[in-house]
Amino acid sequence: MPSKLRRRFDVRIVLLGAASLLVAGAIAVYVVGPGRENDGSLNAWATLNTADVHALAFAPGDASHLYFGHHNGLLETRDGGRSWQPASLSGTDAMNVQTAGATKIQIVGHEVYLESVDSGASWQPVPNDLPGLDLHAFAIDPADADHAWTWAVNFGLFETHDGGRHWQLRQPDNWGYLAAYRTADATVLLAVSSEGGVRSLDGGTTWQPLAYLGAPLAGGIAAAADGSVLYAATTAGLRRSTDQGRSWQETTFDRAALAVAVASDNPMDVAVVDESTRFFRSSDGGVSWPGP
Repeated sequence: MPSKLRRRFDVRIVLLGAASLLVAGAIAVYVVGPGRENDGSLNAWATLNTADVHALAFAPGDASHLYFGHHNGLLETRDGGRSWQPASLSGTDAMNVQTAGATKIQIVGHEVYLESVDSGASWQPVPNDLPGLDLHAFAIDPADADHAWTWAVNFGLFETHDGGRHWQLRQPDNWGYLAAYRTADATVLLAVSSEGGVRSLDGGTTWQPLAYLGAPLAGGIAAAADGSVLYAATTAGLRRSTDQGRSWQETTFDRAALAVAVASDNPMDVAVVDESTRFFRSSDGGVSWPGP
C-alpha cells in the first residue's frame, strides 16, 4: 500500500471498544474515471482517486444514483458507479452523507452542517442549536426524514425531531458511526461506543450490545431500511448480519472496507469503497462482486 494511503487508512480505523473515533483531515484531489481493476474475484467499477474515504449513500428509490463524500466535497454517479463526477458541493467536508425522502440530502462534517432539498442542486446551512458543529457521525430515521441523530465531538450524542433545527442530548460519550432502521415497532439506532457495537430502541437513551464483528470496524455500518440486513465495514472485509446484529457472517469482500451503503429498495444491493478508493458493488449481499 502506498505510504500516503497507509497513513490515511491507519487514521481512519475505529476499533470496536475504543473510546473515541479518530479521523484525519485532508484536502482531496479527485480525478474521477473508470479506473477498473480486478483483485481476484473482486472487480472494481471505478477508482475515485480522492485523498480520503468517508461516506457512501444511495439516492432514495434510484439504485443507479449514489453519492460519495470526502473531505473536499461530494462526488456522484448516475450510472450505478461506472463513472463519477463532482457534485455541486465542492471544497466542503462531506464526512457524512444522508439521504431522505425523494430529494432531501443532509451533510455533516468538521464544522459543516448543510442541507439540500433539490437532490443536491443547491445547498443551505441548517440553522440549529447544537453546542458544536464538529459532527463525526450522523443518521436519519428511514421512516421520518425529520428525525435524526448526530455525534458532536466533545459534547455527545444528540437527537432531533424537526430536521436538525433543535437537538436534545441523549448520551454524553463518544459515538463513532451511526445508522438507523425501522422495524414494525420502533426505529432502531446503531452506533459504536466505548463498549463496542450497540443498538438502541429508545432513540439513544439506553443500549444493548451487538455481537462482535470478529475484526475492528473501519468504515461504519449500513442498514436496510427495515433492518432485514446489516452490513459492517471492517479492517478484514465486509460483514453481513440477517438477525439485526445478533450474529455476523463474512462475505467474499475480504479486504479493508472504508465506506459501505445499501440500496433503499433492495437489501442485497450493497456498495463498498476500499482503502485504495476503489468502488465495488454486489447484487447478492456480498456473495459475488462482478464488474459493471
